[in-house]
Amino acid sequence: MLLIVSLVVLLGFASAEEEKLSWKDDDGLEVKIVKPIKKEKCTMISKEGDVVDQFYRLTDKEGKEIGSNFGKKPYTFTLGKGQVIPGMDRAMTGMCIGEKRKVVIPGALGFGNDGRDRDNIQKDQTLYYTVQLVDIFRPVAGEKWETDEGITIDVTHKIEADKCRKSEPGDTIHQQYVLHLEDGTFVDSSFSRNAPFIFKLQRGEVIKGMDIAMTGMCEGERRKVIIPSDFGYGDDGRPPHIPGKSRLYFDITLEKLIKKDEL
Repeated sequence: MLLIVSLVVLLGFASAEEEKLSWKDDDGLEVKIVKPIKKEKCTMISKEGDVVDQFYRLTDKEGKEIGSNFGKKPYTFTLGKGQVIPGMDRAMTGMCIGEKRKVVIPGALGFGNDGRDRDNIQKDQTLYYTVQLVDIFRPVAGEKWETDEGITIDVTHKIEADKCRKSEPGDTIHQQYVLHLEDGTFVDSSFSRNAPFIFKLQRGEVIKGMDIAMTGMCEGERRKVIIPSDFGYGDDGRPPHIPGKSRLYFDITLEKLIKKDEL
């Protein structure tokens, strides 16, 4: 009798442990942790606002690969900010660095009614992912101000003064950026090209507002910047994606700084 009770208890523990490693939400999102990280080794758990580096493999229901970056450069995005499909935002939340998951994302939480032509993803297609959290970057907020030109600058990750290499006119900037319009419409991102945008500061190679916004910025610093049209693309805009008189909403990172005297 004691042996039977012990087996029941052990099976109960095993079942509870299994539930922690896999679950299915009411809207159809399925997650299974295939490579868990021990609690004592999990120093940081991903949450909204974190910048995460991710490996992924995407297949269809039959296992045919649609895309993968395992063995390549990780894909970087900010959790919970709409930079990826809704199902991926949720699937990557609450992960430890090194953790790997298998994820089933229903069409409504994936590419929806539009699908994704370039990857042959059909309307409302269910997506089958294997994802791994490579690294987490957690920003430390700094100051927010408005320049004389009406440009709003919000430091979303500051660099301590004793570690700051500050940008000046003539320096070469390696910049990562995401650009949206005032209504939230996505316009462009350097991350989609897997390469930074490179230009010389205050040499007329970018819009005036960007020259202003990135002057005096530390290497490694991140900012949210709102640029009025007078210092962006003006009355004409930049067809077809940027209408005339558009305010520009940038998330920018000074990834690498080459001082003019280092060239």
